[in-house]
Amino acid sequence: MQLSNGAIKVKAASSASALAAKAEEAEFEGVDLETFDLSAFVAPKPGAIAVRGAGKEIKNPEVEKFLTESAELLALGEKYEIDVVERGHKALYDLLASIYGLSQRIEQNAQRDNILEAIRKELKETRDISIKTGTPAIAVMVKYVVRSDKTTISRYTKVLTIAQQENLSPADLPAYIARRGGVTQIQDVESAALAKKTGDKSSKDRTALIREYFELMGATSKMDFEFGGNVIFHGEEKDGKPEASSFCVFVAHHVSGDQYKIISANDLGKGFEDSLVKYLGKAMPSDLTALEHGVRNFKKRIAADSSQPESIRRKMKEQLAEPLKHAKVEVIEAEAKFKEDDE
Repeated sequence: MQLSNGAIKVKAASSASALAAKAEEAEFEGVDLETFDLSAFVAPKPGAIAVRGAGKEIKNPEVEKFLTESAELLALGEKYEIDVVERGHKALYDLLASIYGLSQRIEQNAQRDNILEAIRKELKETRDISIKTGTPAIAVMVKYVVRSDKTTISRYTKVLTIAQQENLSPADLPAYIARRGGVTQIQDVESAALAKKTGDKSSKDRTALIREYFELMGATSKMDFEFGGNVIFHGEEKDGKPEASSFCVFVAHHVSGDQYKIISANDLGKGFEDSLVKYLGKAMPSDLTALEHGVRNFKKRIAADSSQPESIRRKMKEQLAEPLKHAKVEVIEAEAKFKEDDE
């Protein structure tokens, strides 16, 4: 099928699956929640290079050889980004623009209902996909052209629906998607805006889980020191009392090697501290289920660590006995045969 809205010049339908699959390669594929470890997001793994305090630099010929080979692979990776990824993204955006343009022409056609009925009938006969009468042309055409999984179809449909709401032309769509950071980024931003509009509290829950993880790190840390100076309070007082906070933030000047000099010790108060916690945990998962499992898995390690005080280990076991707050609800299909409905 030749699409010719000016955005794409090649036959798009035949390459839809390949493009959709390539777009999904960079997506988060999930984790084993029973072993998920958050430490990789906040602390260097064993053998990682420290910027400071690493002592004398020792050059190892064998290590240097692998570093050189790694640099060569980096160059190949950069070439791949340009030759494959960027061009693949551009082709995908052009394909979506063509689907968008065709959908608009169907919506404006006097035979709209007959056209969509014929497409729905073909999808049912050739792919056993059922689409309800009254489904917008955009959703119908994405399912018809993009022969991929349900998640991908839903994502593309959402982006094209947003474009329609913003009254974009098909010719402007590829640049619009690229400018907003790609298909996934558009969906994430719109979802975040919707969550904010409806008063969703997932952001607060995420901050609370990250804070709990850092508190556990502090309670079980084997590194400690005494500080006899003043701790400066930066927060606000409520009912004549300082805000409750969890951490003391030290600002230190790096002298050399592993030598530091403390400039000040700071209690940020809970408000400022929340901002710091969110920043330090910015690389952690946004998915609350994965994040909560990461915290619980850390508690399991603490409970099993005989070097930790018995009181802490007992407290971890008590908390682990409590049910998950952010467990995902498993959906069981009523029919064994898969059917796609409206998103």
